[in-house]
Amino acid sequence: QPHHLCHLVKALYGLKQAPRAWHARLGAALRAHGFVPSTADTSLFVLQRPEVTMYILVYVDDIILVSSSASATDRLVSSFGAEFAVKDLGRLHYFLGLEVLHSDGGLTLTQKKYSQDLLRRAGMLQCKSAMTPMSATDKLTALAGDLLAPEDATEYRSIVGGLQYLLITRPNISFAVNRVCQYLHAPRDSHWSAVKRILRYVRHTGSYGLHLQPARSGLISAFSDADWAGCPLMIGDPRGDMLCSLGLT
Repeated sequence: QPHHLCHLVKALYGLKQAPRAWHARLGAALRAHGFVPSTADTSLFVLQRPEVTMYILVYVDDIILVSSSASATDRLVSSFGAEFAVKDLGRLHYFLGLEVLHSDGGLTLTQKKYSQDLLRRAGMLQCKSAMTPMSATDKLTALAGDLLAPEDATEYRSIVGGLQYLLITRPNISFAVNRVCQYLHAPRDSHWSAVKRILRYVRHTGSYGLHLQPARSGLISAFSDADWAGCPLMIGDPRGDMLCSLGLT
């Protein structure tokens, strides 16, 4: 009908409101099944009943389902199949750059492929590896070295952003990555050298990750290594030590 007009009655892929409309549609379906959105993350939905506990994590149309009951999982997937086009991919192995390895001792989360892609983007896939992410003697400051050219500064920010996503399974480099993040506004060649040092360490430890296993206690334990007196930045600022020295080991 070449002389007819189409009236849009719902959001389609490619339109600005499509993600919002899809999330609202999926969220309404999950609430109808008893799920409640998390107050900490709107992409996480939780179902808690005496007989079953379920967690659903949503990224657009990719969904992770964790359940304490296999039969309840099957019923939920069948019910969703009546409303949406659902494809059950089975046990989780890969999700948004995260690789999941299953064993009798628990789960191991790694980002080996993602780290290789990051090294390839930086042109350091065949670089010499390093045993540590930072040098113990070098002190990064905002004015040390020459400013990077605009195109190099853009690459700096891109690689540092990629390292931030790598922190999901690599908290051991969080301190080093947080340090180089402080100079995104005006990176210099000394900061770029520090980023390359982190990448050399990533190449050496590409298979490292997080191992999750059942524990008798429900308490969360964390460890920090704070060196407030060793922070050379913002001298005279009472907040300086707190802003730049806290990291995980």
